[in-house]
Amino acid sequence: MPEAVVKVNTGEYYDIYWNCGNTKKIQIGDTFLLMRLGTPPKGIIGFGQIFSKPNSLPHWDEDKANEGKTALFVDLLFSQLSEFPLIDEQTLKTDEVIRQFNWFPQSSGILVPQSITGNILHTIEKQSRTKYNALTLEKLTEIFEGRVKVITIKTYDRSPFARQQCMDCYGTTCVICGFNFEDKYGQIGKGFIHVHHLTQIADVGEEYKIDPIKDLRPVCANCHAMLHKKRPAYGIEDIKTQNP
Repeated sequence: MPEAVVKVNTGEYYDIYWNCGNTKKIQIGDTFLLMRLGTPPKGIIGFGQIFSKPNSLPHWDEDKANEGKTALFVDLLFSQLSEFPLIDEQTLKTDEVIRQFNWFPQSSGILVPQSITGNILHTIEKQSRTKYNALTLEKLTEIFEGRVKVITIKTYDRSPFARQQCMDCYGTTCVICGFNFEDKYGQIGKGFIHVHHLTQIADVGEEYKIDPIKDLRPVCANCHAMLHKKRPAYGIEDIKTQNP
């Protein structure tokens, strides 16, 4: 999440497959809103455009996926993403127009009425002081075709679940130089770290299932850049010897 926020806020394209419940009436180019419903602060934390039609992929629950079960996912291309709500819970409950919709459902893929979305986007634009310029279908297609897309959660995957498992194992301190963003920057640096693939996924010629403990390591932005100064990338120990 922290790395994704930085990418979006520095103008990079960031997309990720997201479970859309049982909803199949979703079209490429539709606008989505991403809600945080669990741990406070609750509210709308992101929005953007749908990047694919619903696809049946291995279930997000690993046990169900191992049983061969699937779920529907769409690819989300973010325009804005924040660790703190773009529109908070209080506003969603009290704004005269916005409160007419149930913002705290128990499922994904809920259609928001057009009569409300205008107010939502206007509120986000006002608070962030940025204009939302939706991409045309032609532009979305151009972006899509210009990127390597493998429609599977098991392969070539920069999965947030894999990232989290890596950080749960190794922490959020750079394994090369020992830098920790929270130690340096306080609360805004909490949980932020780059995750390096020991096997560069762009160089893999066949499908493989990522082992977060074996294949991933947390590194700071500077060390990550140094690892990729050549292709194939330097090894962790190669860079460590340059930073005794």
